[in-house]
Amino acid sequence: MQNYYLKFFLRDKENPFIYSVEKQTAKRISDCLLNRDHVTDGGFVEIEHPSKNQNIYIKITQIQMCQVLWDYGVVVSNNEEEEEYYSLALVLNGIDEAFYYSEVEPDDLQEIIDKIMGINTYTPSEFFIRVVDDDGEVNLINASDIVLMECLVNNTFDEDLSFEHN
Repeated sequence: MQNYYLKFFLRDKENPFIYSVEKQTAKRISDCLLNRDHVTDGGFVEIEHPSKNQNIYIKITQIQMCQVLWDYGVVVSNNEEEEEYYSLALVLNGIDEAFYYSEVEPDDLQEIIDKIMGINTYTPSEFFIRVVDDDGEVNLINASDIVLMECLVNNTFDEDLSFEHN
């Protein structure tokens, strides 16, 4: 079986982000990057990551390069931290550290996704979202600085919903 991967190089990020995807997702992302008509008003592309039950949202203006890779083997994870459970991860422009949130409630996660995907050219550049971290501390994040967002899909849907994997 042929495996497909998207490898993103983002502005001001030292290491690339690698995601295992299905063939049709790799093609759709290629189309999105070549044709801006397929990008949300907020400038994000959405990637389904079925092997981890995640959706990833990447701000197109921060992508320096995207490699569509394929092989017949296995690619190692981005880093060891990914092995830990989290429901939301954010990468911000100009900050090397990724921010992981494991206690985000499904309704709050869906609200964050809706706000980010709803950003358009009329949204003020000082538009902030609110995320509560694992210690209960509030993080106010400038939405225009989010360049990548990973969300566990099973946190946004009912647990009895079954997913088909090809």
